[in-house]
Amino acid sequence: MSARSVKSAGMFRAAPGSRDRRRLAFVVIALLALGGCSSDPPAGGPTTAAGSPSSGTAPPAGTPDKVYTDQELMAIINAVAQNRQVQGGALDSQRLRSGVAAGAEPLPTTETTPGDCVVFAPRSPFAVWADKSVNMAEGGIPIAAQSGPTTTITLTIRSAEKDAISQADFNYTDDLAARCGQFDLAYTESGRTSTHAVQLLGAPPAGERRFAWMQNTKPRQPGDFGSAGLRVLAGTLSVSLTLSVAELNSEADARPALDSMAGLAQEIIDQAVQHPPSVAAAPPNSRTPDDLVALLKGITGPNGNTVEMPSATVIGSERPGVDPGSPSQGPQAPCTYSVFPSFLPGSTVGQGQIQGSNKMDSITLTVASMPTTATQPYPFDAVAATLRDCATIQEGTGGSTRPWSDLKRPSVDIAADSSYAVVYQLSDGSGERHVMVGARKGTLTVEASVIRFTDAEVQSGADGLAAMIGQVFARAGL
Repeated sequence: MSARSVKSAGMFRAAPGSRDRRRLAFVVIALLALGGCSSDPPAGGPTTAAGSPSSGTAPPAGTPDKVYTDQELMAIINAVAQNRQVQGGALDSQRLRSGVAAGAEPLPTTETTPGDCVVFAPRSPFAVWADKSVNMAEGGIPIAAQSGPTTTITLTIRSAEKDAISQADFNYTDDLAARCGQFDLAYTESGRTSTHAVQLLGAPPAGERRFAWMQNTKPRQPGDFGSAGLRVLAGTLSVSLTLSVAELNSEADARPALDSMAGLAQEIIDQAVQHPPSVAAAPPNSRTPDDLVALLKGITGPNGNTVEMPSATVIGSERPGVDPGSPSQGPQAPCTYSVFPSFLPGSTVGQGQIQGSNKMDSITLTVASMPTTATQPYPFDAVAATLRDCATIQEGTGGSTRPWSDLKRPSVDIAADSSYAVVYQLSDGSGERHVMVGARKGTLTVEASVIRFTDAEVQSGADGLAAMIGQVFARAGL
């Protein structure tokens, strides 16, 4: 996947000024999304040997019969991860979908040779996210102590009425399955094409119908990983799973991965049937994720570039906000600023980036609309008080802290109910000046951050962020 694709799937606000954590978040999500790019098939049916169709085994005692929402599918993935006591889980479906809706570039394309084998072809995750006729969730589940491309199963769950999901994900004939035992795949994204060889394999028991495959780059280069994949149908659920395999030369090499994925697929199905997810409705909000994406699109940075790939989501009631940090206790009080975002349940939160002349010149812009039920004191105001008033600040990272050094507060012009502007360095020798500006008007908050390398650049950097925040408020009619 391209770097831009990774950004579209990335986590919400990285730690301001924490380049390492931001990079780690993108790497983790890249692993998950890469699995979808390489081996996430859109259609298929049961096979018991490479290319040979069969009717499959009898369905298990419990088969999903309801259509699950995106949020319920996310809850199923998270429950299975919790049951396994692993760190995996679901990505935010709302953010994935809104990111695709905001993209200006065409979706990636998939072509196969023979052409009618396209029903078995791995499909871009972007196409899955964009398809609102079928509910979906994506995520990753590690199957070993050390997570990585060969030990983390990436998965996509889709849900629709039984006939609809079967038509969408398992629509092919036995004859076509036999003829497509092996085929070539060309995947094109942003004008760049990669070619792969795909072979259908025998699928281990799971669900009502299933098919399996393995995929390698073509031509295969030294060090290239292959991938094994499995798609399973059970009632109103379709589960697609993939796992990278370092040496994938035969069906025997893929068998351990397929067996692991079949076990996980059945766990997901059983979880859906035996422990149906219950997701509380979020408090009402006057702005939807699409509203925030529209608000971010067209915002211009100091260099003339606009926000790239904005995305947004709603913070659910099951995801409480994080402590924003200790409020100011006087001019000399030490305060802790949490690098993790703190939003009220029901908040709609959007994020985008504006790329500068290099990677370190990227501006991150976060917009949050509080729910209509929000009352003061607002979490943002506590954050602003910490950043505006405390003489010394420690950066809290969820269990550890580190001090900010050379703390400064540039003067910026923002008409708002509450605001802050702060510049700090870390004692890491990097020389980076981390510039952060934020403001609230009513129930809408906007925060922006950028890195500068000299004191002479700090004020102009803060002024540029303040101007962007002003643009957002103006577009919101505030």
